[in-house]
Amino acid sequence: MSMVDRLLPGVTTVTLNARYYPLHGLIAAEARKRDMDLSTAQDLLRRAEVTIGAVSTRHLHVDPDAHRALSRPHAYDLIAPRVHAGGVDIGSLAAPHKYAQPSWGFWSAYRGPETVLRIVTRENDIGPGERLDLSAVKEGLGDVLGLAARNMLDTDMLDNHAHLCICQSISSTDGAWLAHLFAAPEADQPTTRAAIRRQTLRMIARSIQLADVQRATQDVSRFLAFGHEAVSDSVMTKMDVAAEWRGVVLRNFSVAAWRDLWAWIVNGIDGLMARSYLGDRFADALPQETVARFRADLPATLRAAGRPAPAEIDADLIEADEPQYYLSVLMLGAQRVDELSGHELHGFQGHDQEDIFEELAPAWMAERLNAWRDRPVRDFARWLAEVMLNRSQRLALRKARPAPRTGILKIPTRVYLRDGFVFRDSEEAGGPASLRWDQLVGILAGMGLLTRDDGTWTLGPRGDLLA
Repeated sequence: MSMVDRLLPGVTTVTLNARYYPLHGLIAAEARKRDMDLSTAQDLLRRAEVTIGAVSTRHLHVDPDAHRALSRPHAYDLIAPRVHAGGVDIGSLAAPHKYAQPSWGFWSAYRGPETVLRIVTRENDIGPGERLDLSAVKEGLGDVLGLAARNMLDTDMLDNHAHLCICQSISSTDGAWLAHLFAAPEADQPTTRAAIRRQTLRMIARSIQLADVQRATQDVSRFLAFGHEAVSDSVMTKMDVAAEWRGVVLRNFSVAAWRDLWAWIVNGIDGLMARSYLGDRFADALPQETVARFRADLPATLRAAGRPAPAEIDADLIEADEPQYYLSVLMLGAQRVDELSGHELHGFQGHDQEDIFEELAPAWMAERLNAWRDRPVRDFARWLAEVMLNRSQRLALRKARPAPRTGILKIPTRVYLRDGFVFRDSEEAGGPASLRWDQLVGILAGMGLLTRDDGTWTLGPRGDLLA
């Protein structure tokens, strides 16, 4: 996750629509202009977000095709019934803890990225940043201030202000400014955040030109990690970030395997059980052979040309039972430690030297596998289950805090240990860490850099900025 944050500054898993970036900049400038106190600024921002949400919800109903590449507006499920009923009470929906729980509405999801992009500043809680083009933003979004001051917005008013919809930033002045800010065509220092983000955007754009990309994270990941053109195309090979992302993608297979294996272990707990049962259940799902023999049967991680082979998505491997597949992927990740180099290795291991041999990291796993190579893989599974269980308890205790009202120590965990027995209070979710690419392509579509045609991602009307 730290690598993703470094390679894709300005986007998170909860930043979904491009037009909220300039909207928040507009409100920041207006709050500064009127010298608003905290409460008044928060109220204006919430009213503006509800207004944009109402206009966008109505326009989504009128012209759904214009929204085909975009996420729905924030708080759609709460706003939509009012819109369909014929009128939106701005004051009611924008009241604290109504359409959004945080006092700042959905700005809490965008504040960090907008600060990185210097659209807003943390000074005085909210204020315009140095990269905000207020003139362009007011030309595209300025009418939202007048609408936000009203009590009610009826259907006709929403239709008459369709230019404020989240889909209209594809052709608006605020969208043009944001596209230029994101694409950063002037960025010429490869180590700056703007230049790194630009390389990532160009990598995504080039990938959708070279491959059929329908689901960004899945399709770009497989193309980038294992596609021939990803390492032979003259444009892709000039991007150091592309090689680093390849390492991140390959590492994410291991991350997903750890998370899925832990979820499989935890969700198998039924009532109060002996802790040894967790390891025994894992062991029973594996063959009776040594660790070395188990590894020898895994698919190759390198092609003849020395490029990464698609071992983690091997058809036969995927058909294996869940715990066996997860352990196999972890072993494949350990194998890649000695095969990757340069930017790929940096993306795979991270840049913090202290983390390279951290418990559960691929390099750590490689050392453990070498130590266990001549011992039964079932015993290794039992030991690994104990490692994971002990680690979960350490991390939970590290995060434990006294409850403010009662003083009772709260331990944030699903799994509890008592005198050699284990129980859980809820199910565990698995899955990979988010690369934020699905969020990214939707945001880029909102500013016209990308678009979606018959379910496939292509360059948008402003795609030339990513050349």
